[in-house]
Parts: sequence; C-alpha cells; structure tokens
Amino acid sequence: MFPSAYPLAAVPYGLAAYFLTMKEVSTYTSRFQFISVYLSALVTGLACDLPLIAFPFITLTLVLSVSGTVLRMIFFRYFGYTQHTWLEPLFFFLALGSWLGGNLLGHTGWVGWAVPVPLLLFQGIMAMGILKDKLQLLSFTKGGYKIAIGAEAPEFSLPDQDGASTSLSSFRGERHLLLVFVRGDWCPGCHMMLRTYQKEAARFRTKNIFAMAIGPDPVGVNREMVEKLGLEFKVLSDERQKTAMVYGVQLDKYDNDFAEKYEEGIPLPASFLIDKNGIVRYVSRPDKVGEFLDPRTIFPIIDQLA
Repeated sequence: MFPSAYPLAAVPYGLAAYFLTMKEVSTYTSRFQFISVYLSALVTGLACDLPLIAFPFITLTLVLSVSGTVLRMIFFRYFGYTQHTWLEPLFFFLALGSWLGGNLLGHTGWVGWAVPVPLLLFQGIMAMGILKDKLQLLSFTKGGYKIAIGAEAPEFSLPDQDGASTSLSSFRGERHLLLVFVRGDWCPGCHMMLRTYQKEAARFRTKNIFAMAIGPDPVGVNREMVEKLGLEFKVLSDERQKTAMVYGVQLDKYDNDFAEKYEEGIPLPASFLIDKNGIVRYVSRPDKVGEFLDPRTIFPIIDQLA
C-alpha cells in the first residue's frame, strides 16, 4: 500500500522544518522549539503513513528518533553531560527496530525505507557523540581540577561582553564571586545553565554574590548571547582559554562532531564559588560535569557566606 501523493508533498517541508528547528535548538533550547521538533516529525510521519490502514511505523520511527535526539536537552537538569548515556543508544535501536520491522512486514513501501534515514543517521551520530563526550570529560576530570576548595583563586583579567576589562581582584574585599566556565554560545547545556542562574539572580544579590561566566567566544558573540538570553551578569571572553587552563578546566584535545571547533581546545563546564577574600569555597564535582547546571547545589555554601 503506497501513501497518497498529496500527503507526501508535505514530507520535504516536514524534514526541512525538523532540521532547521534542530539547528536552532542548540542556540535557544526553548520549550517551543522542542514541541516544534516533535510536531515536525509527527507531521512528516503521518504524511507517509496516511491513510492509516496499517500501524503507522514511519511515524513511530520518527518520534522515537526525535526522542533520542532531544530528551537529554529537555531533561538536562537530571541527565547532564555524562549521566544516563544509555538514553540515546536505546532510542536509536528502538527507532531502528521500528524502521526495519515496519518495512520487513511490508506496510510502508519505498517511502518507509527512505524517509526515516536522515533522522536515523542524525540520531545515530548524536548517540556516538554523547558517548564520546562522556569518555573525554570523565577521563580528563578523573584527578579533579587544579583549583580545589580552600585554595586561593588565580587572578585573571578579561573583557566582558561590552569590552570592559574585568578582573578577579576588583571584587576582593567587596563581593563574593560565582565563576562559571561555559563551553561557548553553541552549547545548549550552557544556555540552560545561564538561564537557570539568571532566575536565581535575586538570591545571589541578597548574599552579595556576583555571578559571572567565562567562555571561549569573542566579545561580540558574548554580547549577542547576553542579549538573547536576557542575562544580567557578565560573560567574559577567554579566547585563548588561558584562564580556563589556569583553573584546570580546559581540554586541549577535544574531538566531537557536534561541538564548536576552537584551535586551543575547549573549556569544561564547571563552577567555582570564590569568597570576597579570594578563597575558593565551592567547586562543581568533576565526576558529575553537569552539576554546575543546578545552583541549588551551592545554596548551603552560599548561606554560610558573610
């Protein structure tokens, strides 16, 4: 049984909508985009499966494939970068099984073989990228970061999103500092983290804490990110990643197809709470690289600061 030509006309539009939305998900990570990704897959699948005489295997395949692509971002607070890495392979094999099963049972025709392939390939590559990311991050952080709790925080001076020089010493004796290293504007997890910390801005102010991010992008990119995410705090430009190197949160060799390529490598996602005397009071756990996403992990330490 072959689908009607009229619903099939929607297939290229559905696939285009899926990949265009996925491209923007890495930048904005909004609920609207996640819904759009699922809707584009659902519409594309139904366009192939109509009329629904048999079980909609193509629709199921596309929805499973999308789930393996975006569920980590949707539940990033719980999954982080390195937790539950079975998620992507599981959904890839479920989608692959649905695709093969539906076609071998003969319900879909050539459309069933062809249409899901781009999404399956994309999701398979992403699953391998997540596993590779986990191995690299955990391997690097096995011995912990260079800067530990109780140590004096190393000095730095970097331009903020407006080009103004900002140094650690300028906060000495005046304010506590929450320093967060991000991987760059391309990183969806970093965007989620920045928005999460922005929601806690009032609490930070009551405790005299100034939140500040450091990333490898130039000033102009950081300015756009601050405006895009509506941030009230600074994002400093560490283009040569020297500050990340001093703090021990920089991978000089990093290989992942989904990451922005920087000549020097890439920073690790990590956070440091530095009191106004310049002493490190909290460091995110290196064995849980996604821990920096949740500011609640540092609330007990924050409450102890004078």
